[in-house]
Amino acid sequence: MSFIWLLFAHFIGDIALQSDWQAQNKGSKWYVMFSHCMIWTACICVALQWLGLCTAWKVVFLVLGHWACDKWKTKRPPVWSPWIYYDQVWHLIQCIIVFVI
Repeated sequence: MSFIWLLFAHFIGDIALQSDWQAQNKGSKWYVMFSHCMIWTACICVALQWLGLCTAWKVVFLVLGHWACDKWKTKRPPVWSPWIYYDQVWHLIQCIIVFVI
């Protein structure tokens, strides 16, 4: 049941708090990608902290993993293509990793 908090945090950080402007510009402006990745990571880390599972390596893993995956996805047009499913699966795998390890 605890993992549900990470799923909720993922939804908030990756979908609810990402504006259309961020989604359209994170592939071309590094600071937009950085802000999106930090917001998502912060949401996940709040849930991890609440569960007593947050550590420094997890923060680094989440930021870099999210950045790499989103950067990869933005190189594949259009933004709302089937690539988003691969992106979401990777983010959920990240959540599983930081929850289990």
